[in-house]
Amino acid sequence: TAAFCEQGPEGMANLRHMLSEQHSRGAGAQFAGHRPNYSHLYQQVHPIVQSILEVVFSNESEESTNAVTDYILAFRYENGADISHYMNPKEYSDEAMKARMLEAVCHWVRVKTKELDDKVPDYPAIFSIRPDGHPEERATAVRHRLEQALYQQRQPDALVEFIGGIFVELLGREATCLGDCVGAMVLQSVDRSQVWTQAVFMSDRPSTLLALLVRKLEEIQAKLGKVVMEAYRDNGLMSYDDAKNVLMMFFQHYTVDTSTGMLDVHRSGDEEAVQAASFRVRLIDSFGSLMVLLDHIEELISGVNGAKAALAVDFEGVKLCRHGALCLVQMTCTDDPRLVYVLDVHLLGKRAFSLHTAQGTNLKDVLEEQGILKVWFDPRNDVDALFHQFGIMPRGIFDLQLAEVADRRNRGLNVNYVQGLYKCLTQCPQLQAPQKVFAQRINDLGKGLFEPQNGGNYEIFQKRPLNAIILVYAAHDSRYMLMLYEWYLQAIGPKWVPRVLRAGDQRAQWCLQREYVVPSSDAPEI
Repeated sequence: TAAFCEQGPEGMANLRHMLSEQHSRGAGAQFAGHRPNYSHLYQQVHPIVQSILEVVFSNESEESTNAVTDYILAFRYENGADISHYMNPKEYSDEAMKARMLEAVCHWVRVKTKELDDKVPDYPAIFSIRPDGHPEERATAVRHRLEQALYQQRQPDALVEFIGGIFVELLGREATCLGDCVGAMVLQSVDRSQVWTQAVFMSDRPSTLLALLVRKLEEIQAKLGKVVMEAYRDNGLMSYDDAKNVLMMFFQHYTVDTSTGMLDVHRSGDEEAVQAASFRVRLIDSFGSLMVLLDHIEELISGVNGAKAALAVDFEGVKLCRHGALCLVQMTCTDDPRLVYVLDVHLLGKRAFSLHTAQGTNLKDVLEEQGILKVWFDPRNDVDALFHQFGIMPRGIFDLQLAEVADRRNRGLNVNYVQGLYKCLTQCPQLQAPQKVFAQRINDLGKGLFEPQNGGNYEIFQKRPLNAIILVYAAHDSRYMLMLYEWYLQAIGPKWVPRVLRAGDQRAQWCLQREYVVPSSDAPEI
Protein backbone atom coordinates (compact mmCIF):
# COMPACT_ATOMS: atom_id res chain seq x y z
CA THR A 1 0.00 0.00 0.00
CA ALA A 2 1.35 3.40 -1.00
CA ALA A 3 2.16 5.65 1.93
CA PHE A 4 0.26 8.93 2.42
CA CYS A 5 3.41 10.84 1.47
CA GLU A 6 3.56 9.11 -1.93
CA GLN A 7 -0.06 9.90 -2.81
CA GLY A 8 -1.89 12.93 -4.09
CA PRO A 9 -5.34 14.11 -2.92
CA GLU A 10 -6.43 10.56 -2.12
CA GLY A 11 -3.60 10.35 0.41
CA MET A 12 -4.89 13.47 2.16
CA ALA A 13 -8.39 11.94 2.28
CA ASN A 14 -7.05 8.65 3.68
CA LEU A 15 -5.17 10.43 6.43
CA ARG A 16 -8.16 12.58 7.37
CA HIS A 17 -10.28 9.40 7.50
CA MET A 18 -7.76 7.78 9.83
CA LEU A 19 -7.86 10.84 12.09
CA SER A 20 -11.62 10.55 12.39
CA GLU A 21 -11.59 6.84 13.28
CA GLN A 22 -12.26 6.05 16.92
CA HIS A 23 -9.53 4.71 19.19
CA SER A 24 -9.89 3.53 22.74
CA ARG A 25 -8.71 6.16 25.23
CA GLY A 26 -10.14 4.65 28.38
CA ALA A 27 -12.88 6.07 30.53
CA GLY A 28 -13.19 9.82 30.67
CA ALA A 29 -13.17 9.69 34.46
CA GLN A 30 -9.52 8.69 34.36
CA PHE A 31 -8.73 12.17 33.05
CA ALA A 32 -10.88 14.13 35.46
CA GLY A 33 -8.75 16.17 37.80
CA HIS A 34 -5.45 14.37 37.49
CA ARG A 35 -2.86 13.34 34.96
CA PRO A 36 -2.70 9.61 34.05
CA ASN A 37 0.55 7.84 34.93
CA TYR A 38 3.18 7.49 32.23
CA SER A 39 2.79 3.75 31.76
CA HIS A 40 -0.97 3.98 31.30
CA LEU A 41 -0.61 6.93 28.90
CA TYR A 42 2.07 5.09 26.91
CA GLN A 43 -0.22 2.08 26.46
CA GLN A 44 -2.97 4.33 25.13
CA VAL A 45 -0.80 6.42 22.81
CA HIS A 46 1.33 3.60 21.37
CA PRO A 47 -1.38 1.89 19.24
CA ILE A 48 -2.60 5.24 17.93
CA VAL A 49 0.96 6.15 16.89
CA GLN A 50 1.23 2.76 15.20
CA SER A 51 -1.88 3.46 13.13
CA ILE A 52 -0.60 6.95 12.20
CA LEU A 53 2.75 5.59 11.02
CA GLU A 54 1.01 2.87 9.04
CA VAL A 55 -1.05 5.40 7.10
CA VAL A 56 1.62 8.10 6.76
CA PHE A 57 4.67 5.94 6.00
CA SER A 58 3.27 2.44 5.32
CA ASN A 59 5.75 1.36 7.96
CA GLU A 60 4.97 0.93 11.64
CA SER A 61 8.19 -0.80 12.72
CA GLU A 62 8.57 -1.35 16.44
CA GLU A 63 11.64 0.89 16.66
CA SER A 64 9.89 3.76 14.88
CA THR A 65 6.65 3.37 16.82
CA ASN A 66 8.45 3.30 20.16
CA ALA A 67 10.61 6.33 19.30
CA VAL A 68 7.67 8.42 18.08
CA THR A 69 5.55 7.44 21.09
CA ASP A 70 8.32 8.53 23.47
CA TYR A 71 8.68 11.80 21.55
CA ILE A 72 4.95 12.56 21.69
CA LEU A 73 4.75 11.88 25.42
CA ALA A 74 7.62 14.33 26.06
CA PHE A 75 6.38 16.95 23.59
CA ARG A 76 4.85 20.27 24.71
CA TYR A 77 2.49 22.21 22.47
CA GLU A 78 2.45 25.98 21.89
CA ASN A 79 0.09 26.40 24.87
CA GLY A 80 2.35 24.43 27.22
CA ALA A 81 0.08 21.37 27.34
CA ASP A 82 1.19 17.81 26.63
CA ILE A 83 -0.73 15.01 24.87
CA SER A 84 -2.45 13.86 28.08
CA HIS A 85 -4.46 17.10 27.98
CA TYR A 86 -6.04 16.01 24.69
CA MET A 87 -6.70 12.39 25.66
CA ASN A 88 -9.91 13.19 27.55
CA PRO A 89 -12.77 12.03 25.30
CA LYS A 90 -15.18 14.35 27.11
CA GLU A 91 -13.15 17.37 26.04
CA TYR A 92 -11.72 16.48 22.62
CA SER A 93 -12.86 14.40 19.67
CA ASP A 94 -10.76 11.55 18.31
CA GLU A 95 -9.84 13.66 15.29
CA ALA A 96 -8.71 16.58 17.44
CA MET A 97 -6.65 14.30 19.67
CA LYS A 98 -4.98 12.54 16.73
CA ALA A 99 -4.40 15.84 14.92
CA ARG A 100 -2.44 16.94 17.98
CA MET A 101 -0.45 13.70 17.79
CA LEU A 102 0.14 14.27 14.09
CA GLU A 103 1.58 17.71 14.83
CA ALA A 104 4.03 16.08 17.23
CA VAL A 105 4.91 13.58 14.48
CA CYS A 106 5.67 16.58 12.25
CA HIS A 107 8.06 17.88 14.89
CA TRP A 108 9.70 14.46 15.18
CA VAL A 109 10.21 14.36 11.41
CA ARG A 110 11.64 17.88 11.60
CA VAL A 111 14.14 16.79 14.25
CA LYS A 112 15.25 13.88 12.05
CA THR A 113 15.42 16.17 9.03
CA LYS A 114 17.75 18.50 10.93
CA GLU A 115 19.96 15.57 11.96
CA LEU A 116 20.29 14.45 8.35
CA ASP A 117 20.65 17.99 7.01
CA ASP A 118 23.58 18.70 9.32
CA LYS A 119 25.48 15.95 7.50
CA VAL A 120 25.04 17.44 4.00
CA PRO A 121 28.06 19.80 4.17
CA ASP A 122 30.24 17.01 5.59
CA TYR A 123 29.30 14.39 3.01
CA PRO A 124 32.81 12.84 2.58
CA ALA A 125 32.72 11.62 6.17
CA ILE A 126 29.19 10.26 6.44
CA PHE A 127 29.65 6.75 5.01
CA SER A 128 32.42 4.93 6.77
CA ILE A 129 34.20 1.71 5.85
CA ARG A 130 36.35 1.83 8.91
CA PRO A 131 37.25 4.55 11.40
CA ASP A 132 40.47 5.47 9.55
CA GLY A 133 38.93 5.23 6.05
CA HIS A 134 39.76 8.06 3.68
CA PRO A 135 36.89 10.13 2.20
CA GLU A 136 37.67 8.76 -1.27
CA GLU A 137 37.39 5.20 0.03
CA ARG A 138 34.11 5.97 1.74
CA ALA A 139 32.59 7.46 -1.41
CA THR A 140 33.76 4.45 -3.41
CA ALA A 141 32.17 2.13 -0.85
CA VAL A 142 28.82 3.88 -1.27
CA ARG A 143 28.82 3.24 -5.00
CA HIS A 144 30.12 -0.33 -4.63
CA ARG A 145 27.39 -1.17 -2.11
CA LEU A 146 24.69 0.21 -4.38
CA GLU A 147 26.02 -1.54 -7.49
CA GLN A 148 26.02 -4.85 -5.64
CA ALA A 149 22.40 -4.33 -4.62
CA LEU A 150 21.39 -3.37 -8.16
CA TYR A 151 22.94 -6.57 -9.54
CA GLN A 152 21.46 -8.85 -6.90
CA GLN A 153 17.80 -7.73 -6.97
CA ARG A 154 15.26 -5.72 -8.95
CA GLN A 155 16.68 -2.27 -9.50
CA PRO A 156 13.70 -0.30 -8.08
CA ASP A 157 13.72 -2.43 -4.93
CA ALA A 158 17.49 -2.02 -4.63
CA LEU A 159 17.26 1.77 -4.79
CA VAL A 160 14.56 1.91 -2.11
CA GLU A 161 16.50 -0.49 0.10
CA PHE A 162 19.70 1.48 -0.41
CA ILE A 163 18.07 4.74 0.67
CA GLY A 164 16.45 2.99 3.62
CA GLY A 165 19.89 1.75 4.63
CA ILE A 166 21.26 5.28 4.56
CA PHE A 167 18.56 6.42 6.99
CA VAL A 168 19.27 3.56 9.38
CA GLU A 169 23.04 4.10 9.19
CA LEU A 170 22.87 7.85 9.75
CA LEU A 171 19.79 8.26 11.98
CA GLY A 172 19.37 4.88 13.66
CA ARG A 173 16.77 2.14 13.35
CA GLU A 174 14.04 4.43 14.67
CA ALA A 175 14.19 6.21 11.30
CA THR A 176 13.23 3.02 9.41
CA CYS A 177 9.76 4.38 8.64
CA LEU A 178 11.28 7.55 7.15
CA GLY A 179 13.82 5.65 5.05
CA ASP A 180 11.26 3.35 3.47
CA CYS A 181 8.87 6.20 2.68
CA VAL A 182 11.55 8.55 1.30
CA GLY A 183 13.03 5.71 -0.77
CA ALA A 184 9.62 5.15 -2.36
CA MET A 185 9.20 8.89 -2.96
CA VAL A 186 12.59 9.10 -4.70
CA LEU A 187 11.76 6.07 -6.84
CA GLN A 188 8.44 7.69 -7.77
CA SER A 189 10.28 10.79 -8.99
CA VAL A 190 12.70 9.01 -11.35
CA ASP A 191 12.14 7.34 -14.70
CA ARG A 192 11.87 3.59 -14.02
CA SER A 193 13.93 2.88 -17.14
CA GLN A 194 16.72 5.08 -15.77
CA VAL A 195 16.92 3.70 -12.23
CA TRP A 196 20.47 2.41 -12.70
CA THR A 197 21.72 5.68 -14.18
CA GLN A 198 20.02 7.80 -11.51
CA ALA A 199 21.17 5.55 -8.69
CA VAL A 200 24.83 5.57 -9.76
CA PHE A 201 24.66 9.35 -10.32
CA MET A 202 23.43 9.84 -6.74
CA SER A 203 26.00 7.46 -5.27
CA ASP A 204 28.78 9.44 -6.99
CA ARG A 205 27.52 12.64 -5.33
CA PRO A 206 26.74 11.88 -1.68
CA SER A 207 26.02 15.53 -0.82
CA THR A 208 23.54 15.78 -3.68
CA LEU A 209 21.91 12.54 -2.55
CA LEU A 210 21.60 13.65 1.07
CA ALA A 211 20.25 17.03 -0.03
CA LEU A 212 17.57 15.23 -2.04
CA LEU A 213 16.61 13.08 0.95
CA VAL A 214 16.36 16.18 3.14
CA ARG A 215 14.02 17.83 0.65
CA LYS A 216 11.80 14.75 0.60
CA LEU A 217 11.58 14.92 4.40
CA GLU A 218 10.66 18.60 4.12
CA GLU A 219 7.94 17.64 1.66
CA ILE A 220 6.59 15.14 4.19
CA GLN A 221 6.50 17.84 6.87
CA ALA A 222 4.60 20.22 4.61
CA LYS A 223 2.04 17.59 3.58
CA LEU A 224 1.41 16.56 7.18
CA GLY A 225 1.35 20.19 8.30
CA LYS A 226 -1.37 21.00 5.81
CA VAL A 227 -3.54 18.14 7.10
CA VAL A 228 -3.01 19.27 10.70
CA MET A 229 -3.98 22.87 9.84
CA GLU A 230 -7.25 21.73 8.26
CA ALA A 231 -8.02 19.36 11.15
CA TYR A 232 -7.41 22.12 13.72
CA ARG A 233 -9.77 24.43 11.82
CA ASP A 234 -12.47 21.81 11.36
CA ASN A 235 -12.38 20.75 15.02
CA GLY A 236 -12.34 24.26 16.43
CA LEU A 237 -8.92 23.91 18.06
CA MET A 238 -7.78 27.13 16.36
CA SER A 239 -8.53 29.25 13.31
CA TYR A 240 -6.84 28.46 10.01
CA ASP A 241 -4.68 31.61 10.30
CA ASP A 242 -3.65 30.79 13.88
CA ALA A 243 -2.84 27.21 12.83
CA LYS A 244 -0.81 28.57 9.92
CA ASN A 245 1.25 30.74 12.28
CA VAL A 246 1.83 27.83 14.69
CA LEU A 247 2.84 25.42 11.91
CA MET A 248 4.79 27.78 9.61
CA MET A 249 8.07 26.05 10.46
CA PHE A 250 6.99 23.01 8.42
CA PHE A 251 6.73 24.94 5.14
CA GLN A 252 9.28 26.32 2.67
CA HIS A 253 6.95 27.52 -0.10
CA TYR A 254 4.81 30.65 0.27
CA THR A 255 2.74 32.99 -1.86
CA VAL A 256 1.90 36.61 -1.08
CA ASP A 257 -1.28 38.30 -2.29
CA THR A 258 -0.28 41.97 -2.50
CA SER A 259 -3.92 43.07 -2.82
CA THR A 260 -4.89 41.59 0.54
CA GLY A 261 -1.53 41.12 2.25
CA MET A 262 -2.33 37.43 2.76
CA LEU A 263 0.56 34.99 3.13
CA ASP A 264 -0.33 31.40 2.27
CA VAL A 265 1.68 28.21 2.76
CA HIS A 266 2.06 25.39 0.23
CA ARG A 267 3.22 21.79 0.18
CA SER A 268 5.57 22.34 -2.78
CA GLY A 269 6.58 24.85 -5.40
CA ASP A 270 4.86 22.77 -8.08
CA GLU A 271 1.34 23.58 -6.93
CA GLU A 272 -0.72 25.43 -9.52
CA ALA A 273 -1.46 28.26 -7.08
CA VAL A 274 2.25 28.76 -6.49
CA GLN A 275 3.14 28.80 -10.17
CA ALA A 276 0.39 31.34 -10.90
CA ALA A 277 1.29 33.73 -8.06
CA SER A 278 2.96 37.05 -8.83
CA PHE A 279 4.91 37.03 -5.55
CA ARG A 280 6.38 33.72 -4.39
CA VAL A 281 8.79 33.04 -1.54
CA ARG A 282 11.04 30.00 -1.10
CA LEU A 283 12.47 29.78 2.41
CA ILE A 284 15.92 28.19 2.39
CA ASP A 285 16.39 26.97 5.96
CA SER A 286 18.25 23.73 5.25
CA PHE A 287 21.37 22.70 3.36
CA GLY A 288 19.18 20.37 1.35
CA SER A 289 17.10 23.24 -0.02
CA LEU A 290 20.19 25.46 -0.37
CA MET A 291 21.64 22.87 -2.76
CA VAL A 292 18.64 23.48 -5.06
CA LEU A 293 19.37 27.22 -5.10
CA LEU A 294 23.08 26.64 -5.79
CA ASP A 295 22.29 24.24 -8.64
CA HIS A 296 19.92 26.83 -10.09
CA ILE A 297 22.47 29.65 -9.85
CA GLU A 298 25.10 27.37 -11.40
CA GLU A 299 22.85 26.71 -14.38
CA LEU A 300 21.99 30.40 -14.64
CA ILE A 301 25.56 31.69 -14.66
CA SER A 302 26.70 29.00 -17.08
CA GLY A 303 24.45 30.59 -19.68
CA VAL A 304 22.45 27.43 -20.35
CA ASN A 305 19.42 29.49 -21.30
CA GLY A 306 21.46 31.89 -23.40
CA ALA A 307 20.75 34.91 -21.19
CA LYS A 308 23.19 36.96 -19.12
CA ALA A 309 22.59 36.27 -15.46
CA ALA A 310 21.90 38.87 -12.82
CA LEU A 311 21.04 38.30 -9.18
CA ALA A 312 19.20 40.79 -6.99
CA VAL A 313 20.49 40.46 -3.42
CA ASP A 314 19.50 41.99 -0.11
CA PHE A 315 20.32 41.28 3.53
CA GLU A 316 18.65 41.65 6.91
CA GLY A 317 20.02 41.38 10.41
CA VAL A 318 20.39 42.86 13.87
CA LYS A 319 21.46 46.48 13.12
CA LEU A 320 23.42 44.99 10.25
CA CYS A 321 27.13 45.82 10.03
CA ARG A 322 30.38 44.22 11.24
CA HIS A 323 28.99 44.34 14.79
CA GLY A 324 25.40 43.27 14.02
CA ALA A 325 24.50 39.68 13.16
CA LEU A 326 23.57 38.92 9.57
CA CYS A 327 20.42 36.78 9.69
CA LEU A 328 18.79 36.62 6.25
CA VAL A 329 19.87 36.76 2.62
CA GLN A 330 17.20 37.50 0.01
CA MET A 331 17.91 36.67 -3.62
CA THR A 332 15.99 36.93 -6.89
CA CYS A 333 17.21 35.55 -10.23
CA THR A 334 16.64 37.06 -13.66
CA ASP A 335 14.97 33.94 -15.03
CA ASP A 336 12.07 34.22 -12.52
CA PRO A 337 11.83 37.63 -10.80
CA ARG A 338 8.51 36.63 -9.18
CA LEU A 339 10.33 34.15 -6.92
CA VAL A 340 12.35 35.37 -3.95
CA TYR A 341 14.68 32.99 -2.13
CA VAL A 342 15.10 33.81 1.58
CA LEU A 343 18.19 32.14 2.99
CA ASP A 344 18.22 31.70 6.76
CA VAL A 345 21.86 32.36 7.68
CA HIS A 346 20.92 32.57 11.35
CA LEU A 347 20.06 28.85 11.25
CA LEU A 348 22.67 27.60 8.77
CA GLY A 349 25.62 29.72 9.91
CA LYS A 350 28.86 30.19 7.98
CA ARG A 351 28.40 26.93 6.10
CA ALA A 352 25.60 28.64 4.14
CA PHE A 353 28.32 30.41 2.15
CA SER A 354 30.73 27.47 1.79
CA LEU A 355 28.33 24.63 0.88
CA HIS A 356 29.05 23.75 -2.74
CA THR A 357 27.58 21.75 -5.57
CA ALA A 358 29.31 18.81 -7.25
CA GLN A 359 30.77 21.38 -9.69
CA GLY A 360 32.09 23.56 -6.84
CA THR A 361 29.59 26.46 -6.92
CA ASN A 362 29.07 28.19 -3.57
CA LEU A 363 27.58 31.51 -2.47
CA LYS A 364 30.91 33.00 -1.40
CA ASP A 365 32.35 32.59 -4.88
CA VAL A 366 29.14 33.83 -6.51
CA LEU A 367 29.22 37.03 -4.44
CA GLU A 368 32.93 37.60 -5.07
CA GLU A 369 32.94 36.83 -8.80
CA GLN A 370 33.27 40.07 -10.79
CA GLY A 371 31.64 38.51 -13.84
CA ILE A 372 28.38 37.68 -12.04
CA LEU A 373 26.24 40.82 -11.78
CA LYS A 374 24.74 41.45 -8.34
CA VAL A 375 21.97 44.04 -8.20
CA TRP A 376 22.15 45.67 -4.78
CA PHE A 377 20.62 48.64 -3.01
CA ASP A 378 23.33 50.42 -1.01
CA PRO A 379 25.73 47.56 -0.20
CA ARG A 380 27.75 49.35 2.48
CA ASN A 381 26.34 47.83 5.69
CA ASP A 382 25.67 44.48 3.99
CA VAL A 383 29.25 44.16 2.75
CA ASP A 384 30.57 45.35 6.11
CA ALA A 385 28.81 42.36 7.69
CA LEU A 386 29.82 39.93 4.93
CA PHE A 387 33.49 40.92 5.04
CA HIS A 388 33.99 41.02 8.81
CA GLN A 389 31.74 38.10 9.78
CA PHE A 390 32.24 35.72 6.85
CA GLY A 391 35.41 36.87 5.04
CA ILE A 392 33.48 37.70 1.83
CA MET A 393 34.39 40.69 -0.37
CA PRO A 394 31.62 41.06 -2.99
CA ARG A 395 32.36 42.36 -6.50
CA GLY A 396 30.34 42.97 -9.63
CA ILE A 397 27.85 45.28 -7.87
CA PHE A 398 25.22 47.38 -9.61
CA ASP A 399 24.02 49.73 -6.86
CA LEU A 400 20.41 50.79 -7.49
CA GLN A 401 20.76 53.69 -5.07
CA LEU A 402 23.60 55.09 -7.18
CA ALA A 403 21.68 54.36 -10.38
CA GLU A 404 18.86 56.55 -9.05
CA VAL A 405 21.39 59.33 -8.39
CA ALA A 406 22.72 58.88 -11.93
CA ASP A 407 19.16 59.09 -13.28
CA ARG A 408 18.52 62.45 -11.64
CA ARG A 409 21.89 63.83 -12.70
CA ASN A 410 21.34 62.56 -16.22
CA ARG A 411 18.21 64.69 -16.28
CA GLY A 412 20.26 67.74 -15.27
CA LEU A 413 19.18 67.84 -11.63
CA ASN A 414 21.43 68.88 -8.77
CA VAL A 415 21.66 65.83 -6.47
CA ASN A 416 23.04 66.11 -2.94
CA TYR A 417 21.46 63.14 -1.16
CA VAL A 418 20.57 59.54 -1.94
CA GLN A 419 17.06 58.09 -1.66
CA GLY A 420 15.78 54.99 0.14
CA LEU A 421 14.48 51.86 -1.55
CA TYR A 422 10.85 52.51 -0.67
CA LYS A 423 10.93 55.96 -2.31
CA CYS A 424 12.61 54.51 -5.40
CA LEU A 425 9.87 51.88 -5.66
CA THR A 426 7.05 54.42 -5.37
CA GLN A 427 8.65 56.50 -8.15
CA CYS A 428 9.00 53.53 -10.51
CA PRO A 429 6.34 53.71 -13.28
CA GLN A 430 6.51 49.92 -13.79
CA LEU A 431 5.06 49.36 -10.31
CA GLN A 432 1.26 49.48 -10.25
CA ALA A 433 -0.72 51.50 -7.68
CA PRO A 434 -1.81 48.43 -5.59
CA GLN A 435 1.80 47.23 -5.50
CA LYS A 436 2.93 50.64 -4.23
CA VAL A 437 0.24 50.60 -1.54
CA PHE A 438 1.43 47.14 -0.43
CA ALA A 439 5.05 48.33 -0.48
CA GLN A 440 4.17 51.05 2.02
CA ARG A 441 2.09 48.68 4.12
CA ILE A 442 4.72 45.96 4.47
CA ASN A 443 7.43 48.58 5.00
CA ASP A 444 5.50 50.05 7.92
CA LEU A 445 4.57 46.65 9.39
CA GLY A 446 8.12 45.33 9.18
CA LYS A 447 9.76 48.40 10.70
CA GLY A 448 7.15 48.39 13.44
CA LEU A 449 8.49 44.99 14.50
CA PHE A 450 12.23 45.70 14.47
CA GLU A 451 12.84 49.47 14.80
CA PRO A 452 13.05 50.43 18.51
CA GLN A 453 11.66 53.93 17.80
CA ASN A 454 8.53 52.24 16.48
CA GLY A 455 8.23 49.87 19.42
CA GLY A 456 10.11 47.02 17.77
CA ASN A 457 13.27 45.05 18.50
CA TYR A 458 16.01 44.01 16.06
CA GLU A 459 16.24 40.67 17.85
CA ILE A 460 13.12 39.57 15.98
CA PHE A 461 15.39 38.69 13.04
CA GLN A 462 16.85 35.94 15.26
CA LYS A 463 13.57 34.48 16.51
CA ARG A 464 12.51 31.14 15.03
CA PRO A 465 10.12 30.20 13.57
CA LEU A 466 10.58 33.32 11.47
CA ASN A 467 7.81 35.86 11.97
CA ALA A 468 5.48 35.88 8.92
CA ILE A 469 5.61 39.67 8.56
CA ILE A 470 9.42 39.66 8.76
CA LEU A 471 9.56 36.94 6.09
CA VAL A 472 7.39 38.99 3.70
CA TYR A 473 9.17 42.25 4.59
CA ALA A 474 12.56 40.71 3.81
CA ALA A 475 11.37 39.08 0.59
CA HIS A 476 9.62 42.24 -0.61
CA ASP A 477 12.84 44.26 -0.64
CA SER A 478 14.26 41.86 -3.23
CA ARG A 479 11.02 41.22 -5.17
CA TYR A 480 11.13 44.37 -7.32
CA MET A 481 14.86 45.11 -7.45
CA LEU A 482 15.29 43.54 -10.89
CA MET A 483 12.38 45.65 -12.14
CA LEU A 484 14.16 48.76 -10.84
CA TYR A 485 17.38 47.55 -12.46
CA GLU A 486 15.75 47.26 -15.91
CA TRP A 487 14.09 50.65 -15.49
CA TYR A 488 17.32 52.41 -14.48
CA LEU A 489 19.26 50.75 -17.31
CA GLN A 490 16.91 52.37 -19.80
CA ALA A 491 16.79 55.66 -17.91
CA ILE A 492 20.53 56.29 -17.54
CA GLY A 493 21.74 54.73 -20.80
CA PRO A 494 25.11 53.15 -21.69
CA LYS A 495 27.07 56.27 -20.71
CA TRP A 496 26.26 55.90 -17.01
CA VAL A 497 26.10 52.11 -16.56
CA PRO A 498 29.90 51.48 -16.38
CA ARG A 499 30.25 54.42 -14.00
CA VAL A 500 27.55 53.02 -11.69
CA LEU A 501 29.25 49.60 -11.75
CA ARG A 502 32.64 51.08 -10.82
CA ALA A 503 31.09 53.23 -8.11
CA GLY A 504 29.22 50.20 -6.73
CA ASP A 505 32.44 48.22 -6.25
CA GLN A 506 34.13 51.27 -4.74
CA ARG A 507 31.23 51.77 -2.37
CA ALA A 508 31.54 48.17 -1.19
CA GLN A 509 35.04 48.98 0.05
CA TRP A 510 33.41 50.92 2.88
CA CYS A 511 34.06 47.74 4.88
CA LEU A 512 37.85 48.23 4.68
CA GLN A 513 37.87 51.16 7.09
CA ARG A 514 39.61 50.31 10.34
CA GLU A 515 36.63 51.33 12.46
CA TYR A 516 33.00 51.05 11.50
CA VAL A 517 31.51 54.30 10.19
CA VAL A 518 27.77 54.79 9.77
CA PRO A 519 27.06 55.25 6.04
CA SER A 520 26.30 58.79 4.98
CA SER A 521 23.22 59.85 2.98
CA ASP A 522 25.34 62.20 0.86
CA ALA A 523 25.19 61.43 -2.86
CA PRO A 524 28.73 60.57 -4.06
CA GLU A 525 30.37 61.48 -7.32
CA ILE A 526 29.89 58.75 -9.90
